[in-house]
Amino acid sequence: MSERIDEVEKYYKPIKKLDELNNILFWVSVILSLAVFYENRITLLGWHEWSSVLFIVVVAVHLLLSLFLEFYLMPQADGKRRKQLLSNSFNIPLVPEKTQGYYNNPLAPSIARLGANLLENLLFTKSISSRMASKERIKVLIYFVIWIFALSWRSTELGLAVIITQTLFSSEILALWIRIELLRHQSEILYNELYNSFLHKINFENPDGVAAAIDSLVAYETAKAMTRVRLSSSIFNELNPTLSVEWNKFEKSSKFLSPPQADGVLRNFAPTGTDFS
Repeated sequence: MSERIDEVEKYYKPIKKLDELNNILFWVSVILSLAVFYENRITLLGWHEWSSVLFIVVVAVHLLLSLFLEFYLMPQADGKRRKQLLSNSFNIPLVPEKTQGYYNNPLAPSIARLGANLLENLLFTKSISSRMASKERIKVLIYFVIWIFALSWRSTELGLAVIITQTLFSSEILALWIRIELLRHQSEILYNELYNSFLHKINFENPDGVAAAIDSLVAYETAKAMTRVRLSSSIFNELNPTLSVEWNKFEKSSKFLSPPQADGVLRNFAPTGTDFS
């Protein structure tokens, strides 16, 4: 197995760190909103003077960081990844960053190689997002039970119920789960469509095959841009052995892909951002 090289990964490292920081800021803002609501019951010296200011600062920083991540860092990283995918598929250096051992099929530069690279990405994306969605469903269910309990409990103050509602329906809980579900759903559909194209031996040299590959690529990039989900590295590491064997089996069953390596050889790439392309 060749040494893995992924120079595009450097663009995703700051996203991961800032995303973790932003998640911390979110929960700090939730705690501060509760503290502000109960400020009359807190006897900490000077709390009344700086509690509201601190809450406003944390919320503002969280918002600015979210916008920076969503509209600058993530599009920049995804753009580099997309160009590198095309560079690998057609052997054209669209970006200076290189990868080695990142894509796992023996095809020569062509539309067919683009389709194979994309299919492998979709296999991992749909599987990992499915596992992520399962975990998020449990979290949302727990928060939803707490929310229902708070609303039904007669002694719950209205302000507290509003804070709990705002937290549940925030971008960090309910909205995140919905985005993960959308990515899972879209990647499953795209994987099945492209898989059937290979399985039914579509000719990627004719216009129908070219259109199918390009349509899948555009739809995949659209789904990533819409959902803005960063896939879990820990789940990737957990599923990697099983998915690698599955990919090798598909290589043997496809007209276009011959097995360049034995079953069970692990993929040489790892999740760094919103996709594996």
